[in-house]
Order: sequence, then structure tokens, then C-alpha cells
Amino acid sequence: MNRTQRGRVGRPPIPPEVMERRIGVLADAVRDRRVVELLYGGAWRVVHPHAVGRLSTGNVGLLTWQTAGLARGPDSPGEGWRMFDVSRIEDARILHSTFAPRPRRNGFWTRNLPHPAAEAPSREEALAAA
Repeated sequence: MNRTQRGRVGRPPIPPEVMERRIGVLADAVRDRRVVELLYGGAWRVVHPHAVGRLSTGNVGLLTWQTAGLARGPDSPGEGWRMFDVSRIEDARILHSTFAPRPRRNGFWTRNLPHPAAEAPSREEALAAA
């Protein structure tokens, strides 16, 4: 069994080729502004993926606006910004629906994702292209 930094029992590492394929599928969803259903932490969530790439921690993250599914806790709304560890995504379904990107803060999505592998266009770019 693998133990995480907090001592919890973790999953075995994902083979690099599987991780690259997963990142590629999510990057396509980000670029195409496709809604995604994620199975994460044993619960399904509906998200609008805005960026994917290596975080400052070294993990690969998927920055999303969550629209439905399990919230962080009983006092937390189900909707809002969420950063998912791509290695912990249990399953993903890319849906046919598209979304309008949320506004960026200060020209970028988050400081934790300095150089995304893929990112949604800005809201202004997406609306101008429609």
C-alpha cells in the first residue's frame, strides 16, 4: 500500500502513459470548452474546465468551475472554483455541452498554475468568437 503525505492509504501511481492520455483528453475539453462529469473522491461532479497543467507543487491540476455535485462540506456551496488533482480523478465523461468561460482574475486563472498546458480562452475571446 502507498501512503500519502498525510498518512492515508493512497492508490498506486498512475503509469506515465495513462497520465499523459488523461491530460490530453482533459486539455481537449479545456480548449473546446466542453462540460465534464468527474468522479472524484467517490462522488460525481459537473465542472467547466478552465485550465490544466503542472501546479507549483509538481502535481497536475485541473482548474474548474464546479456547477453541480459534492461540495467541500455542509457549509460550502456546490458551485465555485475547484482545483482537482488529475491523478486522483477516478473517471471522466466529456459531455456535448459547452460553456462560456468565467472571467479571469488579473489576466490569469491562478498563481498555482503558472504555465497551463491548456487553458480556455478568456470570456471576451469566447464571446467575440460566438
